[in-house]
Amino acid sequence: MLDGVVPFPPEFAARYRQKGYWEDRSLASVFDETFSSFADRTAVVTGSERIRYRELAQRVERLALHLLELGIQPLDRVVMQLPNVPEFVYLYFAFQKVGAIPVMALPPHRYLEIRHFVQLTEAVGYAIPDRMGDFSFVALAERIKNECPSLRHILVQGGETPAGYTSLNKLLQRDSGLGRDALGSVPINPTDPAVFQL
Repeated sequence: MLDGVVPFPPEFAARYRQKGYWEDRSLASVFDETFSSFADRTAVVTGSERIRYRELAQRVERLALHLLELGIQPLDRVVMQLPNVPEFVYLYFAFQKVGAIPVMALPPHRYLEIRHFVQLTEAVGYAIPDRMGDFSFVALAERIKNECPSLRHILVQGGETPAGYTSLNKLLQRDSGLGRDALGSVPINPTDPAVFQL
C-alpha cells in the first residue's frame, strides 16, 4: 500500500469480498474484459471520428507500453490536466494498465494548484495540452518542472512539444520497443489506489 493512503478496514474488505463486491481484480483487467466484449461498438466519438472499443484497446496498449519504456511504474503518480479529448481516455486507461496513479486536475487549474499537486503527491509526470486559447501549459510545466525535482516526464497533447518533453500524439502513432508481454509482468495490486481525485 502506498504510504499515506488509509486502507479499508479489514472487516469491511472481508465483507465486500464475501458478498462478491470485490473480486480482487485490477481496474485494467475489468476494462480489458469490457473492451473485448464490446469490441465492435463505438466507445468514443470525437468530431466525425468514431472509435470502437477494439481501437481504443489498441491505442491504450500502445500508450501503456510507451509509458513502461519511459520508466513509469506502479504507484507512480502523474498529474493529468488534459481537456475532453480522446488522448485523455487513452492515457487514463494506459495508467491503469501500468499501475500508475493519475492525479486528476481541471483544465482551469494553474501554477498554485498544479505545483501543490505535484509536490504533495511527488508526481513523476504531468500530462497537459500544449495550450488552450492563449494559455501555454508548456510554459507552466517548465516552471513547475524547474521547482519540483520529482517531476521527470511532461506528456504533451497537441502540436507544441519542446525538446525533452514527450508528445502523446507521436507515441500513439508508433509502436514502442517493448512486446505486449511486458504488460503481463507489471505487478498491479488491486487494493492499491487507482486514481486521486479532488
